[in-house]
Amino acid sequence: MRNTAKSPMPAKSLMFSLTVMMLCSWGIAIEAVQADAPMTRAQAMQTTEPMNWRPVSAAECAASPQQDGYLEFGESYEALPDLGPIPMDACDQYGSCDGLAPCGPGLQPGEFWVRAEYLYWSLDAIDLPALVTSSPAGTLPGSTGVLGQPGTSVLFGGSSYGDSYRSGARVTIGWDDAASGNGWQASAMGIFDDDESFFRSSGLLARPVFDTGTSSEASMIVAHPDYLDGSVSISVGNKMQLYDINRRLCLAASQCQNVDFLVGYRHGQLDEMLQVSQSSVYTEPQGQIIPGTTVDLYDHFSAENRFNGAQLGVQFQRHSASTTLSWIAKIGLGVNQAEATIAGRTVNTVPGGGSATFDGGLLAQTSNIGVYEESNFAVLPEVGVNLHTHMDEHLEVFIGYSLLYWSDAVRVSGQVNRNVSQFPPEPITGSGDPSYQFQTDSLLAHGLNVGGAFTF
Repeated sequence: MRNTAKSPMPAKSLMFSLTVMMLCSWGIAIEAVQADAPMTRAQAMQTTEPMNWRPVSAAECAASPQQDGYLEFGESYEALPDLGPIPMDACDQYGSCDGLAPCGPGLQPGEFWVRAEYLYWSLDAIDLPALVTSSPAGTLPGSTGVLGQPGTSVLFGGSSYGDSYRSGARVTIGWDDAASGNGWQASAMGIFDDDESFFRSSGLLARPVFDTGTSSEASMIVAHPDYLDGSVSISVGNKMQLYDINRRLCLAASQCQNVDFLVGYRHGQLDEMLQVSQSSVYTEPQGQIIPGTTVDLYDHFSAENRFNGAQLGVQFQRHSASTTLSWIAKIGLGVNQAEATIAGRTVNTVPGGGSATFDGGLLAQTSNIGVYEESNFAVLPEVGVNLHTHMDEHLEVFIGYSLLYWSDAVRVSGQVNRNVSQFPPEPITGSGDPSYQFQTDSLLAHGLNVGGAFTF
């Protein structure tokens, strides 16, 4: 009987086939590991063609031992499957974020976030004329504290005030719709009040003015050892608050950078104040003034600005594995409602004769006291840059710098007029000074920001 079964494959041929199959499988595995390994920046910068692939059989490997399981460039087979978005650290490893593309739909849900900042800012200075002067001992009353006289020194004024760095805070909340790249955000910030104070009650004290009646420098004496004890105190300061709400629209984005357009509403408040008080007691008779008579004067100047308007802006962010560098530029376009208030009072008290109160002090008299209002078109541009460090997927800290400009604001600097045509409590005479003419000026605010943001 004939045996029809095939004879077994020789052991040498079987061993050769298994060896070829193992080498082919090993080559495919090595290529897969190398594909997962991070590329160097030089490799990432090279221009390559898309890689095509297909599995290669053991027979093909045996026929072409030089092949490693992948075909040469340019051979036409199925394209590699979509591997999904590049991870965030690809921004560092692959350099794959050099270009921007139109915003498209994503797959992640929206996110809420809150950001808190400590501000260390400076507001533009308040320029003041000389308000308090002194003279050396022995100076006659007619020359005490008069500007231009030998020995006269300025104790307060003739300089800038309120521009020192001070603390502030800003809180921003927002929501991002990752499906569209758009979102909402609202913020509130404040630069805290920073008053500068002055008080003096010794020596020869005076308040310098320009007498329009004689067209010369003069002064109102606060204290002189020959006949008058007195003191003078001054307080000056300013503060600012800003609020805004914006719709953020994605203009372009990539895995590692994005550009957003902001449109919304901005409200701003800027307040300044100057207050001068003096009190004097006569120790010796002066004409009809008897010893013990007191004279108290009070001058008050304040400026309030309320801005309301539309806001436009652009925000750019560049991400890497652990940091984000962001720039933002916004401009508010609207109306600034400015209000200047000038008030003054003089109180004379005679021993045994009671007190008499008069409207007006020295630089705030009936010729200029009152409330003045004016509305003007104004702009509030703001620019800022921040460097963010990501602590984890929810928390980041940052440091940055911001600069803000406020146009057409009423300032205390423009309210103080040293010209006087009479001394209190005399009635208005001559040129009717001090007078007031409404005028506006600009303000610049800038400083450092340090804070953190939490996403949930």
